[in-house]
This record gives sequence, C-alpha cells and structure tokens, in this order.
Amino acid sequence: MPIRRYLLPVVGRGAVGWDRLRRRGRLRLGLTTTPILLPYRGLAANGRVGFEGRVIEDEGVVGAPPSASRWTNLWRTYRRYQTEKVHQAHVRWTLGAHAGTARTDREGFFRVETAVDESHLASPWTTARLHLEHAPGYRFEQRETHVKIRVVSAKARFGIISDIDDTIVETGARRLIQHWRTVALNSAEGRIAFPGIACLYQAFAAGEDGPETNPVFYISSSPWNLHDLFEEFMRLCDIPQGPMFLKDFGLNKTQWLTGSHATHKLGAADRILSAYPHLSFVLFGDTGQSDATIYAELVERYPGRIHSVHLRDVTPKGFKPRVRRAIAAIEEAGVPVTSSPTLREAAEIAEKDGLVAPGTVDRLKQTVEEDRRNLESWSGPMPIRDAAADGPDEDGEGRA
Repeated sequence: MPIRRYLLPVVGRGAVGWDRLRRRGRLRLGLTTTPILLPYRGLAANGRVGFEGRVIEDEGVVGAPPSASRWTNLWRTYRRYQTEKVHQAHVRWTLGAHAGTARTDREGFFRVETAVDESHLASPWTTARLHLEHAPGYRFEQRETHVKIRVVSAKARFGIISDIDDTIVETGARRLIQHWRTVALNSAEGRIAFPGIACLYQAFAAGEDGPETNPVFYISSSPWNLHDLFEEFMRLCDIPQGPMFLKDFGLNKTQWLTGSHATHKLGAADRILSAYPHLSFVLFGDTGQSDATIYAELVERYPGRIHSVHLRDVTPKGFKPRVRRAIAAIEEAGVPVTSSPTLREAAEIAEKDGLVAPGTVDRLKQTVEEDRRNLESWSGPMPIRDAAADGPDEDGEGRA
C-alpha cells in the first residue's frame, strides 16, 4: 500500500525522536531505576556461537512472585510492556578463552557472535558470563549473570521447531480478549500447558546422549517482554528448554508495531535450518494463525529436511482455505502432516518412524489423563478456558 510505505518512515522518525527526547528527560530529572541485564539463550553451530540479551530498567516485574490480585497483575503487565530501554550500555562477555564487549541498541538489545572451537564446549549447554559494566547516565553496581548456549550433540538425529502460543501454552492468541486476559496474568503459574505436551517433547528430545540429545527451538510472534515468563512456564511444566526467537514490538522507520508475523517466523526458521544442515526437523504449530502456510513454505525451501509437520487444531469451525491449501501442499511434498486437537497422531508417526522410544504413545495417553485431572483441580489467579474443556475425543484422550 503506497501511503503506508511513505507514511512509515515519517511516523517512525517521529517515534525514534520522541523516544530519544523522553530518555534524555528521564535521565536529567532522575526518574530512572536501576538497569538489569536479561540474557536470552543462544546456540553454537558451524564453529560459531551466538547469543542475545537486553538491558532495561528494573520495574519490579521480572522475577516478581505470582500474585492473586488482578490489579497487581494488570499493573505489572503495563510495566512489562512499557519497557524503559537502556541505550548504549556496555556488556562484557566471557566464554572460556574468548571475551569481548557488546553495546545495546536503541531498544536495549545486544547481540554477540564469535568464532569458537565447539569441541571445547560442554553439551547440551555451555555457559557464558555477562557483566553489565556501564550504562550512560545510570549509577549502579556492576552486575553479573550468565547465558546458556545450546551445544548440539554429535549424536542428535533431528531437531524440533515449535511455536509457543496455542501450541504448547493456551494463550487465545487468535482471540484478542482471551489473549489479553492470559497476558494480564503476568505469571508463569497462571498459564496452562496443553495436556501431554511435556511428555511428547521430552520423548522427542531424548536420545543416545541423554534427555536433551535432540535440540528444541521455539519461534513465536510474542514480544521479548514475555521471555522470562515463557522460560519459567517451561521449567514449571517440565517442557524441554531451548533458544527462543521472539519479536521486538515497537514503531520505527521500518516496522509498524509488531511487524510481519510470517517474515519473523520464516527468518528464524531459516536461521535454525541453516545452522544445522545435517539435521532434519519436526515442526509443531497450530491452525489458528499462519503456521500452516509458513511450514508449507519451509517444506518447499528445504526439500528432504522436514521430517513431519504437526498442527494443533484450534479452529473448531473448520480450517480457513489457506490452511487447507497449505496442508495439501505439505502432503503433496510427501511430508507427513497431522492437524488434530490431540497429540496422539504426532506420537504415532514419531514412534512408527523411530524418532521416539517404543511405548511413547501409551505413555502419552496416560500422561494426558493425568494432566486433565490436574487441570480439573487447577485454580489460578484469573481462570481461563480449560485446555481440555472441549471434552474427550473418541479414544478418551481429551484435547491436547
């Protein structure tokens, strides 16, 4: 749309200028709070290590204990999204004999990429140390934290790429009101994992080199502001951890607020598939947004690299035409694809092809039943729709 193309640079420049003016004003008036350093898991591949992080002001949100108060959660949610970024902060990093300094950009992000000898890195995770040394205009004691970097075992047979929203966690991303009710919980404890998801992902990740032999990567169009909630949610639910590829929300010279969903997901998937050219991948998503069309594109771009595609059916009124076309294209390429409200078919294909251990289907069924019972007794600070509320399927598994 021509007017959109011409308007964006103008509006974007205005937004950038306002941010700069606002930041200077807050620094001069002493309205800032102590900066904190947030690490994001990285990955090692092809003789290089890459990881990211962010420096923001501490608003008392990250790591805050869960609250049953709606007003407290709403206020924390507002502060979580109204992030005060720290520009031009100096972050010192150390990884074995390698070290360097990274600087944050206008949004507070920094990225490190360096050549390493991967044979000296511990698997499945190695750790780099991070020091927040300097932030212009801020007074604080130097802070140290660490970032975990995924080192893929030579015994890995394949990788897993998974969506997050409405694939492993119920967010109602396709329904605006329900989605924001979930977001407003501002708590990992207030989110619900779909029954059986941890069991199946654990089965995929396990291999000859232990429970994290096969790497798992998460791609979502949710903002980086939710990264710590997603990590804690996965820890609480025993879902395998992995590097996340989230989005930066905001208005600038090249992006309207959230940017392109498909461009972000395809770009992240391209990065993962290119990093591990010797691995095939299993893709998990849902039918509610664009996962089907994105995965069909990946099947076309990487012939022979996609083992199977599994879409959680979250559209009870039927698939949209573009979803049907995408599923048909995946099938025509000879790639197994499932589109079901349960995980049973995905587990059956994986067990048949030897990607998971024998007996996984039976263990999944038992776990789903246990998860459903836990959901029935679950009580959160702001209850949302039960992930199994649609009732059991024909085999009594429930929607997972």
